[in-house]
Amino acid sequence: MKQEADARKMLQMLIDVVWTAHKLRAVGGTTGSVNAAGGGTWGVLHTLVREGPMTVPQIARLRPVARQHIQVLANELEEAGLVTFKENPAHKRSKLVALTNKGRAHHDKIEDKMLGLTQELLGDLAPRNIETASDVISQVMQALDQRIESVGENEEDKGAS
Repeated sequence: MKQEADARKMLQMLIDVVWTAHKLRAVGGTTGSVNAAGGGTWGVLHTLVREGPMTVPQIARLRPVARQHIQVLANELEEAGLVTFKENPAHKRSKLVALTNKGRAHHDKIEDKMLGLTQELLGDLAPRNIETASDVISQVMQALDQRIESVGENEEDKGAS
């Protein structure tokens, strides 16, 4: 019984995280982190800051979203001069998406706005509670990453048979 109650609490926490993400997306227009079509401008830029140049499929797998969605975003970001497509030594047809200096500056500007927003939201929250929540969410993300990887491996196994 206790395990089911704990699982229900965790499920509610995950639902709250999703709703928080939706609300952040709604506010994202004011920070520049979301484009007019609702795309994750800052998310793609941040991925490139953290990981370096990547292909569109690699970015999509990492986020994880549809490759087509990332392609549209990458094209918009290139038109704005925030990223460039570079030759990929590992693959002739799949180019690398790389940040430009303008893209890095844009990323940093958005991050500063987002930091301002989070400082407003901080209020009276205890730092230790924020740290605990962050640790829990990180552990859940790691478990989900493992599950996603195993699903991908199972799909590859099906294709090989």
